[in-house]
Amino acid sequence: MTVHDAPVGRPDESSTSESLELLTDDEEWWTVVPVDATSDERMTQWISVERDGLCNLEEWR
Repeated sequence: MTVHDAPVGRPDESSTSESLELLTDDEEWWTVVPVDATSDERMTQWISVERDGLCNLEEWR
């Protein structure tokens, strides 16, 4: 399962390089990786977050 949310930033910033993708197999742990990462980068540029650590971005904003 994947979830993709549009990045938030200044209008003059390139959003492509900042786009992140949330990946999960069990909906307990989510892994965040850059959308444009290569297969090697996906193995080294990530962070995992427990489900309770995630929040609704619309509410947070």
